[in-house]
Amino acid sequence: MNLVVYPLLDRIVRQYQEKKTVIIGIQGGQGTGKTTLAKMLSELLKAKQFTVQLFSIDNFYSSNKERKQLARRYPDNQFYQIPRGMPGTHRIGLLRKTLKSIAAGQPFKIPLFDKSLNHGEGDITANEITVIERPDFVLFEGWCLGLPSFTLPELKRICQKSKINLPQLDPRGTSTKLLLAYSKKYRPLWKYLDYLVQLVPESSSLHLKWRLQQEAELKQKKGEGQTIKQIIQFVTVFLPLTYLCYEKLKPDLKIKINAAHQFYDLR
Repeated sequence: MNLVVYPLLDRIVRQYQEKKTVIIGIQGGQGTGKTTLAKMLSELLKAKQFTVQLFSIDNFYSSNKERKQLARRYPDNQFYQIPRGMPGTHRIGLLRKTLKSIAAGQPFKIPLFDKSLNHGEGDITANEITVIERPDFVLFEGWCLGLPSFTLPELKRICQKSKINLPQLDPRGTSTKLLLAYSKKYRPLWKYLDYLVQLVPESSSLHLKWRLQQEAELKQKKGEGQTIKQIIQFVTVFLPLTYLCYEKLKPDLKIKINAAHQFYDLR
């Protein structure tokens, strides 16, 4: 990661504007290192005397109860049989309100979500972070940041090209249409991103490898987490929209990641 972190830092610093909070988005698929990169950049920016706040779209997941209701409502839709992640599993209204407050230089709150609760399904906690003073930078990371508009034929083409078996997930295309409907609600959020960084791995198989490593670390730390079977299903249903982002999203900066999890080819 250190191969590109300082050139990336320089580009972010150039986005600085006096009396404005610059919102930096970090997008990438499962296990690409979005959170790690955000934490590293936060420390480096603070070392340069900037004030920084970081958070993830994961902070805005709906409650476990609400996500279970969603899964029951669409029992044949594999995209909504995983515990969280798909468009429709976030508190979009609250996230939009938060981003609006940040952009306006007003105080804001960040809810805290614990992924280890409910056997790895996760839930909202009673705790939150309150930010009173306007930060110079906000680092906002998440796998679906900037999620573009798409059609079913377009997604089929991208999945076929990337060797992702969309027909196995959604034989009739009805499940994907629901994804499309929910994803439209996210688009008003992206106007708040001042600069978008995208992390792209060399192979789709790396997402599973890295996600298994992450879950092992979470279990060691929290004592709870998902099973290997759950993780495989979790990563599989993320791939279609992840590769839609890789192909259609127009980030301000794209960074490649190799099998050793090294960042390179910053452009």
